[in-house]
Amino acid sequence: MNPSEFGANYEKLGDDELLCLWAERSTLVPEALLALDAEVQRRGLRKQDASRVKKRFDALMEREHKGPLRNQVAKAKYERSMRHFVGWKEPDFYSPYTSSRDIRNTFAYIRHSYKVWRAFRDHTGRWPIYSICFYFLSWIAVFGFCVAALAWIDHKPRSEKWSVAAGIGSILVVLAARELGARLMRKLDWKRFGG
Repeated sequence: MNPSEFGANYEKLGDDELLCLWAERSTLVPEALLALDAEVQRRGLRKQDASRVKKRFDALMEREHKGPLRNQVAKAKYERSMRHFVGWKEPDFYSPYTSSRDIRNTFAYIRHSYKVWRAFRDHTGRWPIYSICFYFLSWIAVFGFCVAALAWIDHKPRSEKWSVAAGIGSILVVLAARELGARLMRKLDWKRFGG
């Protein structure tokens, strides 16, 4: 490319983009550098501002790379609540994955549970044994109950629509009881070790 082609390309750029290029001028070929210098002088831009504009531009690009501001704020709130977590009521779960069907949400929830247990240990010097045992045993029980309920539904005739509703309803009741039990175990751990 000759300097006039570089100049034509630089005319299309905004002032901030030109200053960002000026801050990285060591990476340009000599023809491009001449065209850039001419365009910067033609617009009357201050070359001293190039590094400041480049830093601001890089910061904006990094922030944009992290995702929407709403997600960044939610993540920061979650991290702060995890740092200052004391007591039996655990902080709300936050997942960076937006889809509820995303399998990564499951792993994020397991990491969340571990962080809560570790925060309890950091505060009290002991692991929340009741909560940890209940967590694993209750999920095994829920899985077994779901398999049994689905097997029971499968053996019922298709004409009995109430059996499907009863099976699904009983699974939801077991999940709610599991959540209530987890809350009671956290209270028990806190009474025993955190008091």
